[in-house]
Amino acid sequence: MLFDTSAFRATLPRNIQVFASGANRVVEIEGFAKLGIPVGVSAPSLNDKALETLLALQRPVMVDSGAFSEVGFTPEGLSVVSPISDKEWQARLRKYKRLAEGLGSNVLLVVPDRVGSQEETLARIATYRLELLELAALGAILLVPLQVGRLTHAQFYDRAMATAGMFMVPAMPMRKAATRTSELLDFVAAIQPSHVHLLGAGIENKRVGRILKFLEMYHSGLRITMDSNRLRAVTGRTRPLTRCKNLLEAEDVGGVYGAVDSTVLSVVGKPLDYTDLIAFPACWASRQSLAEIAERADLGVEETEHFLNDPNSFLQSNPRDRPEETWIEHPLLSFALDIAWESFVARTVKESVRTAAIIQVFADTRIRGQCS
Repeated sequence: MLFDTSAFRATLPRNIQVFASGANRVVEIEGFAKLGIPVGVSAPSLNDKALETLLALQRPVMVDSGAFSEVGFTPEGLSVVSPISDKEWQARLRKYKRLAEGLGSNVLLVVPDRVGSQEETLARIATYRLELLELAALGAILLVPLQVGRLTHAQFYDRAMATAGMFMVPAMPMRKAATRTSELLDFVAAIQPSHVHLLGAGIENKRVGRILKFLEMYHSGLRITMDSNRLRAVTGRTRPLTRCKNLLEAEDVGGVYGAVDSTVLSVVGKPLDYTDLIAFPACWASRQSLAEIAERADLGVEETEHFLNDPNSFLQSNPRDRPEETWIEHPLLSFALDIAWESFVARTVKESVRTAAIIQVFADTRIRGQCS
């Protein structure tokens, strides 16, 4: 494998669940799903198709609000660089609700917050309290980031839960405005939570590894969830995912007019066979593609309408001027179908390359098989 994770292949303890965050596109979600790796996504980056994919998979998913990008480091310190409006928060909370309705306790949702600000985080919890209550009633697990500030983590957590009027799982920021190790351990010792989430913590990180060992030793019943952007670490000109993707894109596809020979399709589990499918364009051709086939085959108005409405049965019907054969045998239509099939195969392979690269690169990672 291009991505050697041999040092991290030990089975995860049952009380630890690791999400691969940054997987906002369908091709990324599907790649991790093939390996049984739960994904972390960012609400503002999710489109309808990605939402539908997550709901169909019925797998655990951790959803970040996108507040991380609201702030940045400036010469004056941590500052707001891209404010999130109420309209934007409402849009993100609607996505939260859609996922909570379909996934229940399988979805972990980061409540509206501001990185590095206890005061603004408490204000946002108060502002969207009713929406959060509704999400909790649907069974969703709410994560409240414990921001650094004037209050201790324990004090802030108590204030946040009192403001929300409901239970929320404490989440420790591990990157921007990061929680110090001593603060995390002191909080767990004082509060004795049943579940804690580590925001932006990679399980291979040495600091995180030491924290996990300590928690396992002194708080063995604690449920720990965590997430880190797995894709960012392997993306770049000389890095494993990009190298694997480039190799797959350069591979020739063979057997287009038989069983399609493609490493990409083999890896993602999408076998295509011309013999099995060419007579059933309803299974592989889009409405636009069907219209192009009809135009290229020079079908009449009535014939085009029949073909568009029921392409499979049309191909088995007989042309008026050639009753001895079926439409699929008609030279022009057969040629048009072949052209459309070639385009379909090429497009399917191209769209599946990133999924296949993710599967190959992360095949041996320690976090695979968590939700298979």
